[in-house]
Amino acid sequence: MLAADGRVRESWSVDDPDRAGLAAAALALRAHLAAHPGRLGVCADEKCADVYADASPAGHRRFCSLTCQNRTRTAAFRRRRARSG
Repeated sequence: MLAADGRVRESWSVDDPDRAGLAAAALALRAHLAAHPGRLGVCADEKCADVYADASPAGHRRFCSLTCQNRTRTAAFRRRRARSG
Protein backbone atom coordinates (compact mmCIF):
# COMPACT_ATOMS: atom_id res chain seq x y z
CA MET A 1 0.00 0.00 0.00
CA LEU A 2 1.35 3.43 -0.92
CA ALA A 3 1.27 5.90 1.96
CA ALA A 4 0.71 9.66 1.63
CA ASP A 5 4.47 10.30 1.85
CA GLY A 6 5.09 8.08 -1.18
CA ARG A 7 6.61 5.21 0.80
CA VAL A 8 5.34 1.66 0.55
CA ARG A 9 4.00 0.17 3.78
CA GLU A 10 2.70 -3.26 4.62
CA SER A 11 -0.97 -3.96 4.64
CA TRP A 12 -2.57 -7.36 4.74
CA SER A 13 -5.86 -9.11 5.08
CA VAL A 14 -6.80 -12.77 5.09
CA ASP A 15 -10.03 -14.44 4.08
CA ASP A 16 -9.59 -17.29 6.55
CA PRO A 17 -8.96 -16.19 10.18
CA ASP A 18 -7.09 -19.46 10.75
CA ARG A 19 -4.44 -18.18 8.31
CA ALA A 20 -3.82 -14.90 10.17
CA GLY A 21 -0.88 -16.36 12.09
CA LEU A 22 0.76 -17.58 8.89
CA ALA A 23 0.28 -14.17 7.26
CA ALA A 24 1.77 -12.41 10.31
CA ALA A 25 4.77 -14.76 10.25
CA ALA A 26 5.33 -14.07 6.56
CA LEU A 27 5.23 -10.31 7.16
CA ALA A 28 7.63 -10.62 10.09
CA LEU A 29 10.06 -12.60 7.92
CA ARG A 30 9.76 -10.00 5.15
CA ALA A 31 10.45 -7.18 7.60
CA HIS A 32 13.48 -9.01 9.03
CA LEU A 33 14.94 -9.64 5.59
CA ALA A 34 14.33 -6.04 4.52
CA ALA A 35 16.08 -4.74 7.65
CA HIS A 36 19.00 -7.18 7.31
CA PRO A 37 19.78 -7.74 3.60
CA GLY A 38 22.18 -10.56 2.90
CA ARG A 39 21.18 -12.47 6.02
CA LEU A 40 19.28 -15.20 4.16
CA GLY A 41 21.31 -18.27 3.25
CA VAL A 42 21.20 -21.87 2.11
CA CYS A 43 22.81 -24.50 4.31
CA ALA A 44 26.40 -25.36 3.26
CA ASP A 45 25.88 -29.07 4.01
CA GLU A 46 25.78 -30.93 0.70
CA LYS A 47 22.99 -33.19 1.96
CA CYS A 48 20.76 -30.30 3.06
CA ALA A 49 18.84 -27.63 1.15
CA ASP A 50 17.33 -25.77 4.10
CA VAL A 51 17.20 -21.99 4.07
CA TYR A 52 17.96 -19.98 7.20
CA ALA A 53 17.87 -16.37 8.38
CA ASP A 54 21.30 -15.51 9.80
CA ALA A 55 20.87 -13.77 13.16
CA SER A 56 24.48 -14.24 14.28
CA PRO A 57 26.32 -11.08 15.37
CA ALA A 58 29.01 -11.36 12.69
CA GLY A 59 26.68 -12.49 9.90
CA HIS A 60 28.88 -15.41 8.84
CA ARG A 61 26.53 -18.33 9.45
CA ARG A 62 26.91 -21.20 6.96
CA PHE A 63 24.72 -24.01 8.31
CA CYS A 64 21.04 -24.25 9.20
CA SER A 65 21.75 -26.28 12.36
CA LEU A 66 24.50 -27.80 14.48
CA THR A 67 23.55 -31.20 13.06
CA CYS A 68 24.47 -30.11 9.53
CA GLN A 69 27.62 -28.37 10.74
CA ASN A 70 28.77 -31.46 12.64
CA ARG A 71 27.98 -33.78 9.72
CA THR A 72 30.04 -31.63 7.32
CA ARG A 73 32.99 -31.29 9.70
CA THR A 74 32.99 -35.02 10.50
CA ALA A 75 32.97 -35.90 6.79
CA ALA A 76 35.88 -33.51 6.15
CA PHE A 77 37.82 -35.00 9.07
CA ARG A 78 37.27 -38.52 7.75
CA ARG A 79 38.38 -37.52 4.23
CA ARG A 80 41.59 -35.95 5.60
CA ARG A 81 42.24 -38.99 7.76
CA ALA A 82 41.72 -41.41 4.84
CA ARG A 83 44.17 -39.41 2.64
CA SER A 84 46.90 -39.32 5.27
CA GLY A 85 46.63 -42.87 6.46
